[in-house]
Amino acid sequence: MPQGPRETPPWFTPDGLPPTPPRRRPSLSDRAFPRERRRRPHRLPLRVQLPDRPQQHRVSAWAAARCDEIAGDVARGGLWRFTEVVADVLYPGLGVAVAAAQRATKWGPQLVGLTDERGSDVKIGLVGSDHLGLWTVFRTRLDQSDPGPRPAWCTDVPAGPLGAEGVRREATVISGIEDVKPADVAALLLIPPPPGADTRILTRIDVPTRSGVLAVDAGDGTWQRRLFFTVVHPPTRGDGHHDRYRVVCPTCTGRRLAQFRGFDVCSDCGRLDL
Repeated sequence: MPQGPRETPPWFTPDGLPPTPPRRRPSLSDRAFPRERRRRPHRLPLRVQLPDRPQQHRVSAWAAARCDEIAGDVARGGLWRFTEVVADVLYPGLGVAVAAAQRATKWGPQLVGLTDERGSDVKIGLVGSDHLGLWTVFRTRLDQSDPGPRPAWCTDVPAGPLGAEGVRREATVISGIEDVKPADVAALLLIPPPPGADTRILTRIDVPTRSGVLAVDAGDGTWQRRLFFTVVHPPTRGDGHHDRYRVVCPTCTGRRLAQFRGFDVCSDCGRLDL
């Protein structure tokens, strides 16, 4: 019996052609999220370099650390020893009290971090003695140049030339170099020095302004300015100077104004008020 016209295969269908799969009915997810919205994530081309993950981790760890974890070894060590040596030149007559404190059996400087528990990439702290009324206020950031704005007391003293050695009353700039362990300065540097490096610190202060810098040699002979500091000895030391007690910083209107005997320090902008 001859086949009907609907049963006869068309002449343009080649033999052996695989059957066309039936179209899939759109699912609920297809109707809710059209195909033009469900695209594959964009893949970076091979020529694009991925970010330096160890360096990013270093920056994050710096911001989360406390001030004593970053600068404690250097501040209590080389920076404070330098402060004790130049204290009588900066504030004539103070050397006698410092010498007496050095002979005390339980003498030791106190370190206060003003930006602790804040996740700040700028660390502002103090090291010194409330008994002596002698403090060194310092600021550090995980960058060699420490881009501003910086407080007025952050005098950018150059690291060289060093000039004559020794502490002289007629000097305008006093410098001191000290050998330190790599572990003492590792936290201050973006790339920590190897364990056997010949690391040094250079502490240099401008006598008229009583402010200076602390630079670190990671063993390659290059000085990296890592700390700005100023030495403070308030001339009037009362019981908290309550006559000018303030809560808000007059410079940045921040409410993180730390008050000590005879001076205030803002941990937001670094304003120092004697």
